[in-house]
Amino acid sequence: MSITKWKNQSGNVYAYETTARYDPVTRQSRPIKKYLGRVDPETGEIIKTTGKRGRPPKEKPAEPEAGSPEELFQSLKETKQELTLAQNRITRLESEILQLRGELAESMKREKKTAAFMRQLAQLVEQGQKLTTPEATNET
Repeated sequence: MSITKWKNQSGNVYAYETTARYDPVTRQSRPIKKYLGRVDPETGEIIKTTGKRGRPPKEKPAEPEAGSPEELFQSLKETKQELTLAQNRITRLESEILQLRGELAESMKREKKTAAFMRQLAQLVEQGQKLTTPEATNET
């Protein structure tokens, strides 16, 4: 492991830590470089930097100061009201879901009965039998 210094076109000197790693595919050693920072031209010390380009990330905004006890109580009261409204809406939606599930189950039962009736009807038509409905028997 060694520290190497590189000077770029603008005259800045940067420090890198170089390590050799063996590559079994090419059967050669390859240098692995790790960026350490900038070298101070006057003192020769390494100044650590992030090594990332662009604008530095914004600092998080400071936490707002706690208000008066009355303001905090009012805020808590409003939050509680919002929570109650949300819970009521959830309850209504859950009951609606249960109702829709019941309707879906009934619809699926009707669909099964209709499918069974249609299969029987198809069999009778294949056999060439006349269809008799309850209304037709009452008329004769």
